[in-house]
Amino acid sequence: MTDTISIAHIADFHLSSEHKRFNLRRARRLLDSVAELGVEHVVITGDIAADADRRDFEIARRLLKNRGLLEPHKLSVVIGNHDVFGGVHSADDILTFPQRCKHTDYRKRIEEFREYFHEAFGRCLYGSTASAFPFAKVLGPIVLVGVNSVAKYSRVKNPLGSNGEVDDEQFKRLRHLLHAAPLEMKKKVVLIHHHFNKIAPVGSGTLNSVWGAVERQTMKLRRKKRLIELFREAGVILVLHGHVHVNGDYVRKGLRFVNGGGALLGPGAPGTAFNLIRIAGDEVSVRIITVPEEEPTIPLALSVDGPRETELEAA
Repeated sequence: MTDTISIAHIADFHLSSEHKRFNLRRARRLLDSVAELGVEHVVITGDIAADADRRDFEIARRLLKNRGLLEPHKLSVVIGNHDVFGGVHSADDILTFPQRCKHTDYRKRIEEFREYFHEAFGRCLYGSTASAFPFAKVLGPIVLVGVNSVAKYSRVKNPLGSNGEVDDEQFKRLRHLLHAAPLEMKKKVVLIHHHFNKIAPVGSGTLNSVWGAVERQTMKLRRKKRLIELFREAGVILVLHGHVHVNGDYVRKGLRFVNGGGALLGPGAPGTAFNLIRIAGDEVSVRIITVPEEEPTIPLALSVDGPRETELEAA
């Protein structure tokens, strides 16, 4: 591998056999567009599934396998809050979802996620033999450092499972990994699900103001300042994330962040989108590639148990 590498950055597929049924078709077309560009590596920064459902992770595996991406040198993934706790999809869910989060086996879900995409976790250095995160994957001149930013359930701090935090234990392992001797001369790129910028208000009026306040309290990354300080100290050149459903990049404290969360759910977007990142020496370029929508068609026919075998094959 040369000093130049191209990366397709995606986040927030929210695949579901029960909800958001058009997402499978959109994800298929997006990945086909990625394949056409011939990028060297694909990064998915969380929320692959909408509801932490086994069937949806299997759909994601099929999508990736059919495009030859289930290889450690071609794919890296980190976990998102929907991959652990799922999400709210109906009015009834609003009342029951906090209890679902409370009774979710957090550690088990993390391990299940690693098993679903075990190929992507190959050829990695780990901060701990007992945990999938943090990890470091060397790709020629760069190293991808994967972090779990999904906070554990808390009745006060994380009642809906969507807030983020890198706890003290993982933070210590992350610091050690970022300063590991084998990675010292590599350009470091961090992969994480939660965002580091403020969510801009959308719309006006009382209802939008109330919802905006709720969203800001239930989608935040706690103690992000110490992460930014660590990344700067370790010489990180780029942080890739998702969570907020837009694509774009921004700078905080001299550190560059790229959001890939508008893959399928971006508001007002003309189609699906992903970030095309090229790193050549000290130069980093980021382009948003938009995949136009298909002509309206009949939704995929889904059974109670999920897509039919023929639909999975087509994925």
